[in-house]
Amino acid sequence: MNPPPDLLGPIVVSCSNPEKVKTYVAALRAAGAPEDRIRTVFAGEAGVADAVARAAGLVLCGGSDVDPARYGEAALPDARLDVEPLRDGFEWDLLTAARAARTPTFGVCRGFQTINVFLGGSLYQDLELQRPSSVDHEVYPPLDAIAHTVRSEPSELPLAGLLASAPEVAVNSRHHQGIKRLAPSLTATAHAPDGLIEAFALPPSEGWWLAAVEWHPENLVESHPLQRALWEEFVTAAARTPLAG
Repeated sequence: MNPPPDLLGPIVVSCSNPEKVKTYVAALRAAGAPEDRIRTVFAGEAGVADAVARAAGLVLCGGSDVDPARYGEAALPDARLDVEPLRDGFEWDLLTAARAARTPTFGVCRGFQTINVFLGGSLYQDLELQRPSSVDHEVYPPLDAIAHTVRSEPSELPLAGLLASAPEVAVNSRHHQGIKRLAPSLTATAHAPDGLIEAFALPPSEGWWLAAVEWHPENLVESHPLQRALWEEFVTAAARTPLAG
C-alpha cells in the first residue's frame, strides 16, 4: 500500500499509561503515520476534547472495564469488574468532540466497548458468567497468541472489505466482556464462531468514519498483513478528512 497523504493534524491516542500505548504508536507508524503526528493522551489531561475536535483521527485503546452504570446496570456481584470512572468520563468527552467534528475514530477492545456504550449499546459484564461459550476470548500471553477466527460479509462499511477479504480472519483475544446490545446506529461487521460481535462500524451515510474491533490488531501488524491493513485504512481515512475549524 502506498503511504497515505500527509496528515493535516494529529492522531490522538487515548490509553491507560505510557507503557501500554507504545504498541499502538508502533502500529500507527507501521501504517504510515509520522511519529510527530501521533499524540498520546491519558485520563485527566486538560484540553484534550478541544484537541480531538481539530485532530485528524482518534484511537481509543484497550484497558479496564466500562462502568456498568454507563449502560444503566448495577455491577453484578460475581462479575470480574475493573472499572476506571475517570477514564470513562475522559473518553466520553473525546467521543463527544469526535462525533461533533466527524473526526475519524478507531476503537480497540475497551475502545470497541466504550464506543458501543457511548452510542447507546450495552455489554455483558462478564462473558464467563453471563454468556459461557466454547470459544476462549481470554488467551494470553503472548499478546499475539491467536485465540480464534472471525467471519465477515462484504460491505461498504469501514474495515469491512478488509475483514471479508478472507473466509476467516485469525485474531488474538484478551477480553472478559462483550457486546450484549449493539448500539442502534452501528452495524456488526465481524462475528466470532460463537456469534459474539467482534467488529462494527458506522454506515458511510452517517458522515463519520468510525470502526472498532474487539481484538488487538496492534499486536499483529508484523505477523499478519491484514491486521496492519486495518490500521492503514484508518490512517488513510484520517489523512483524507478535512479538519474542523
